[in-house]
Amino acid sequence: MVTEYLLPGSADEAAAQREGAVLMAGGTTVMPAVLDGSLRETRVVGLARAGLDGISRSGGRTIIGACTTLAAASSLGGAVGAAAEAVGGPALRNMATVGGNVVIGGDVACALLALDATVDLGSREVPLADLWRDLGEDIVRSVSFNDDGGVFVRWARRAANSPVVVCVAVAGGRVAVGGVGEHPVRSAGAEAHIDDPEAAGRAAAAEVDPPTDGIASGWYRKRMTEVFVRRALETWHAV
Repeated sequence: MVTEYLLPGSADEAAAQREGAVLMAGGTTVMPAVLDGSLRETRVVGLARAGLDGISRSGGRTIIGACTTLAAASSLGGAVGAAAEAVGGPALRNMATVGGNVVIGGDVACALLALDATVDLGSREVPLADLWRDLGEDIVRSVSFNDDGGVFVRWARRAANSPVVVCVAVAGGRVAVGGVGEHPVRSAGAEAHIDDPEAAGRAAAAEVDPPTDGIASGWYRKRMTEVFVRRALETWHAV
């Protein structure tokens, strides 16, 4: 049961209150756990006033504040914009944040992984691929990536408001696949066959071992990995 809600006025203040608490930005992941009583932590640190929103560009890179909503990020275009636009409906996108999506390894995280994104944690900056191994008590403050545009494709049971089965992002010769594990992964096999979408799809499917859950079977996710890696690369080559 949550007994304390803190609303710090800066990222540094939030970091000082971080230990033993759960962070909440848009609340689309945390609030359901609060309401059903499954949240283990008793303290919540809200980031709404921490000054972590906004989009800027510097040195050929785009920088997105962690509390920037997916609705705002959908205006960027390219893989990131397409991924943000694909998450839920308008109401959810107006609440959910880029930082939250990155931490849970969602669709936008898949696009950012293909764009060779780095994450600012305040005391250090890490490649996005390393974040899920070593987030610890740090706070995601912003994400930056090369302005390579890229392509993002997604497969779900329904066109909108449906959890992802598989998503694929391609940018700068990099291929990222989401929906096949706890977080998106780069596909070395697909990247080795970047000029041959058919071979890349087969290679990507051979690499993954997706889970079976209420959304899709592991077998189906593996099959869709092959299909959507191929489609993403065909689109990328056609751009």
